[in-house]
Amino acid sequence: MEIIPIKSPLIKLKDDLFEVFLHSVKRLRILPAENSIIVIASKVVSMSEGRVIDLRKIKPSKRARSLRLRRYGSYAPDPRFTELVLREADKFWPSEMFLTIKDGIFAPSAGIDTSNAPKNHAILWPADAYASAEKFLKKLKTRFHLRHAGVIIADSFIAPLRQGVTSIAIGYAGFEGVQDLRGRRDLYKNRLHSTQKNLADSLATAASIFMGEADERTPFVIIKNAPVKFTDKKISPKEIKTPAKKCLFRVLYK
Repeated sequence: MEIIPIKSPLIKLKDDLFEVFLHSVKRLRILPAENSIIVIASKVVSMSEGRVIDLRKIKPSKRARSLRLRRYGSYAPDPRFTELVLREADKFWPSEMFLTIKDGIFAPSAGIDTSNAPKNHAILWPADAYASAEKFLKKLKTRFHLRHAGVIIADSFIAPLRQGVTSIAIGYAGFEGVQDLRGRRDLYKNRLHSTQKNLADSLATAASIFMGEADERTPFVIIKNAPVKFTDKKISPKEIKTPAKKCLFRVLYK
């Protein structure tokens, strides 16, 4: 497997993301080949789709003002940001930090972030990351005449009791994101009963090593020869998401 970071110009609101990608790979003389997966930072997808909110236009509710929640680090409470989280989150736990579930994913602040965003603005997750991945994949296959390829929309992820961020696939297309190992046997011939390998998130994390979190300007990564099964079927989010009642950590957020 080979991982190739792709730098780009600064991506602005409503830019054509696929055109930016084309320009970037042509400039570097690196083209996607068969069995490639393109990992894309979710923020640039959101920027291209206009999923950016001017916080100065947000009127905080009484609840948002009363919660006085602060963000990670030393950020002071901002009731406008709190209001945005309350609107976007599917489930919300009032605490010192923003703990939420958004689109079936346990994430801080409903995926909303102000880093790598214009001043006084916040970036939301794409409205439908799976549809965004599918749309990009269709253009990719057509432009480069590919039969087997995939796309991942990735965002940073914080695991409980672990320092630092990794990454998660909030949407993907073109390959099976979960490898089911149930029924296979281990080294001692014991049958596996519950093991499934999360390939989509693993590949997103591998790409995040090169994407970075600051001013790297590396919103794309090409992964060649990833050990996945490519498919033409439309990917359902249910493939990779676990219902809350079956989650291993459900006792912590009931």
